[in-house]
Amino acid sequence: MSEERGKQSLSLLGAAMIVAAIGAVAMGSVAIGAMAISRLAIKGLAVKKAKLSSLEIGELTVRQLHAGDVTVSGSLKLPEAGSR
Repeated sequence: MSEERGKQSLSLLGAAMIVAAIGAVAMGSVAIGAMAISRLAIKGLAVKKAKLSSLEIGELTVRQLHAGDVTVSGSLKLPEAGSR
């Protein structure tokens, strides 16, 4: 009877090791996917209405901008008239 229990515990141990290996592979896949998404470039974005309390952008290039009301706190640089 103890031999049968030993076989059962070994089979449970083997199953637990297989499940742990599958979990490790899944976690690695999630980590790789998160790294790939962080490098993803946004090609197009359409927003009808947005309200932000805070936004910080390190570098931004805008080709054309239409705005009804703009409030700037700090400094704002505009390009020279002939820089196009």
